Amino acid sequence: MPAIVSGGVWIVTAKIVSQLSQIATFFVATRMLSPAEFGLFAFVSAIAMLVVVMAEGGWAEFMMKAPDGDDCFDQVTTISLISGVSFTTAGAIAAAVFYTLTSDETQSVLLALFSCWMLPAALTAAFDGALVASGRLRQRAMVRIVGELSGLITAMALLHLHGHASALAAAKIVCQLVLLIGSMAAVMRLPRLYLTRPMFVEVAAFSRQIVGNRLVVFLGSYSGTLVVGSFLGVADAGFYRAAERVVAVVSELLAEPARSLSWVVFRRAHSTRSIGSAGARFLLILVAIAAPMYFGLAQVSEPVVRLMLGDVWLPAASIIPFFCLRQLLLSPGYINEASLSVVGGIRYRLPITLLNVAVSLAVVVAVARFGLRELAIAQCFTAAFALATCIGLQSKIASVNWLKISKGVVLLIAPSSLIMVATVALVRQNFSEGLPWRIVVLVQIATGALAYAAALKALVGLTRRLRWLTLE
Repeated sequence: MPAIVSGGVWIVTAKIVSQLSQIATFFVATRMLSPAEFGLFAFVSAIAMLVVVMAEGGWAEFMMKAPDGDDCFDQVTTISLISGVSFTTAGAIAAAVFYTLTSDETQSVLLALFSCWMLPAALTAAFDGALVASGRLRQRAMVRIVGELSGLITAMALLHLHGHASALAAAKIVCQLVLLIGSMAAVMRLPRLYLTRPMFVEVAAFSRQIVGNRLVVFLGSYSGTLVVGSFLGVADAGFYRAAERVVAVVSELLAEPARSLSWVVFRRAHSTRSIGSAGARFLLILVAIAAPMYFGLAQVSEPVVRLMLGDVWLPAASIIPFFCLRQLLLSPGYINEASLSVVGGIRYRLPITLLNVAVSLAVVVAVARFGLRELAIAQCFTAAFALATCIGLQSKIASVNWLKISKGVVLLIAPSSLIMVATVALVRQNFSEGLPWRIVVLVQIATGALAYAAALKALVGLTRRLRWLTLE
């Protein structure tokens, strides 16, 4: 447990550095690029990220679930090399064809640069999976910190030198190369190029499930902004995307360590045949951490938007609380890949993911025309539907004990959250007029966190003493 906690701290630290680097790059780019150049980069990079999902192919996840062994590492790395070379070659050919047809040098250079991203990304996935499988989360986090900072420094330097969108693409390549070299150094071995037909078939079958899920999720995550822009206009689409990005700061900080730690926890639990209990403990801890973060952000959404984005973006604050509730409901899904993979049930995830995305898309299209607030409320219901399907998957396939989780939420997390919400509301009511709004926000955050922690600790002690809930 101390090793797991330490690894989680390092992962969170790496995620914080990543978030800050991305925010800094965004602000620098918007000040040094024209809107047209930045829009071009955003469009091409979205396509590139979609291709990267396919190039990475789930190699990391296969390494995490597969038995330890040099043979497995060599073969998965060989497959990742083939994947990276294939997508890089295809991207370079596409860039050349595009330039031949359009003579647009700027877009062709961007396409060519992004095609160079595919090979190191695919290889990094295999080495990254080897690090997580061996439990070396600290080394993995350190590599990611160095990579993100390298990308940030490269972006700032190249933007200062020539100020073109290609600087941002080049920075992504530098970041990925640093990640690859650092991961190889941490693994402390080079692969032997070797591949057998049975392994290729097994990896391909697993990859199809992982990539299929991620492509569906990737496409679904960008559908809201497009539909809102179509029905309500680009201004509302901007507010919608801004609100999503503010909430994503919290959700991404939670998701990355949760997914990585879940692989370590479920691999160990599978070897001792205790996946149900391990899953219940893990999810209770995850929800106990997520609840105050999301409920707290929901209560201080207006000053947060004013501080981060400026007064012009205040309309986004009205829908942030609903996005917070949506993400809280979706948070148990962070363990799906790990919990289903270790028991050989990952194939059941794709149909459920397709169903959830289809329901979400249908709701977005049906409700978007009525307004942002109505759409945000409707998405809470689609998240509740997704949670129900998630509970069914984890209970039936991975044997996760959701009865214990529900009991823990009712006895521990819900009362603590209500106490925190009431405390924050009282602070706002009593101090909002006499103090500057920035000071009020700090007081709300501090008192809310203390109230939640104190209430949760007291309730945990009470349930143990009365034996209402067994957490061990």
